[in-house]
Amino acid sequence: MKRLLLALFLSSVTWLHAAPDTKQERFANEIAAFDAADAKSPPEKGGIVFTGSSSIRLLNIPEVFPGIQALNRGFGGSQISDVNTHLERCVLRYEPALVVFYCGGNDLWDKKTPEQVEKDFTEFRTRLFKRVPEAKLIVLAVRPSIQRVSIKAIEADLNARFKKAAEADKRITYLADSCDRYLDKDGKPIPELFVADGLHMSKAGYAIWKDFLTPYLKVPAMAH
Repeated sequence: MKRLLLALFLSSVTWLHAAPDTKQERFANEIAAFDAADAKSPPEKGGIVFTGSSSIRLLNIPEVFPGIQALNRGFGGSQISDVNTHLERCVLRYEPALVVFYCGGNDLWDKKTPEQVEKDFTEFRTRLFKRVPEAKLIVLAVRPSIQRVSIKAIEADLNARFKKAAEADKRITYLADSCDRYLDKDGKPIPELFVADGLHMSKAGYAIWKDFLTPYLKVPAMAH
């Protein structure tokens, strides 16, 4: 009987240790797709990388930014902590000269506080600059949306934290246009800038990105 109980205990311990890391597995397919794309056409280091959540994932770079060579490494539904989990494979291995970052809204919708999200963003930028000290980071303000109008004030809090980080580090550029230009004169999200779900952007919404972001999409000279 004792041997049986011991065997059951050991098997349960083994099972616990063998349980999958759901945080790693959550975006396994998306990250594997990045690996496959890199294997098929290895990207050069020192370029432009877009990363973040679904607004990045759904961005058609050749269509919105014709003539711009850049990698799209966004994955829908992601939070900044998810980007950090996969940072090596979605950003760092490319040693980018310029990173365009849009993330944080899903975090707040998932009930994380602005303080928690700021901490995750601090990890993101710290690890980026540790690998590529001369890189430039463009942070797009979390955009208000019809679906998430209830957290507009919390989004503004997070955007203020992004802005503060940019003011403290000349390598970071914070673009408030990603927030301001999606609101009408009464401060409400403009419907035609969103698709039917009231969350993701329409072509008109991405056209605004094209307008304000294009001037910044220049690879900075890197020291060797």
